[in-house]
Amino acid sequence: MLNFKIFLKKLKDKIDLKKKKIYIAVSGGVDSLVLLDLFFRIKDLRIKDLKIEVLHCNFKLRGAESEEEENLIKKICKKKKILLHTKSFNIRKKSSKQILARKLRYLWFKRMLKTNSFNYIALGHHLNDSIETIFINLIRGTGIKGIKGIGFKKKYLIRPLLDFTKTEILSYAKTKKISWIEDSSNINEKFLRNKIRKILNKLLSNEAYLGIKKSFHILKDECLMINNHLNIIKKYIFLKQNIKEKTLSLKNLFNLHPMKIYLYKILKDYYFNNIRNLMKIIISKSGKKINSNKSYFSIKKKKKKLILYRNKKYEKKNISR
Repeated sequence: MLNFKIFLKKLKDKIDLKKKKIYIAVSGGVDSLVLLDLFFRIKDLRIKDLKIEVLHCNFKLRGAESEEEENLIKKICKKKKILLHTKSFNIRKKSSKQILARKLRYLWFKRMLKTNSFNYIALGHHLNDSIETIFINLIRGTGIKGIKGIGFKKKYLIRPLLDFTKTEILSYAKTKKISWIEDSSNINEKFLRNKIRKILNKLLSNEAYLGIKKSFHILKDECLMINNHLNIIKKYIFLKQNIKEKTLSLKNLFNLHPMKIYLYKILKDYYFNNIRNLMKIIISKSGKKINSNKSYFSIKKKKKKLILYRNKKYEKKNISR
């Protein structure tokens, strides 16, 4: 079962809770309500200047079920005397409702964080979610980054339940007699994640989860190692750098194998996502030029060099990844 002391230790190992303001994103499902309960217990410890509030989005996509979720969260927050912020959305677009809902949710999260000067938003993603995401990424096509699982922290988002399985979360909820609303859309197999979840639930044992968790930690370290290597390679490739432009050595680039992967990794932060176009520009005649995605940046061939520069229209904007 999910152990509170272990949960708290893992959380403290990753972030300092003192003098922090944290929003808990709560949907009404078991994962986020268990997360909320765990933070209630942290609050009871009276950690210095730790402030907790709750965020809830109601997309009104499941009729009475959506209203039932919001009412349940209101009841819990009222009982625990925790401030609740709710936001309702009316999504009329027929296609990609889940994608749109996710985009709207995170835009609101970001606005709330900035407006009220909070440090983090805690999300209820767990180990099963991370494993499902790997398979989704593999089906769509991915590299090492796509198979290392969901990260604990991404900018202002934290995921304190990532080391725990769905089974452990359900066991905790039942032991603590936590009420939740089962999202009926989670069994709809028109969604790829639900199809994958159904298969994995039949295949994976407790031992398998432990092995996968270990793999995540190894892959995380390997990604860090690769990034450190790339930072060294960038110094080898970039001959000259200033605010307006960077000069890349084609001679040094040709010494790298496999070159196209290095080229992609070095330039993807500048919105160059098309490897084929990047390979074309390096063998083209001097004077040829290509634009990045959304035309934020351009690359121009100049003899045995590539000149990378930000387009004038976007010079004053902070658009780096």
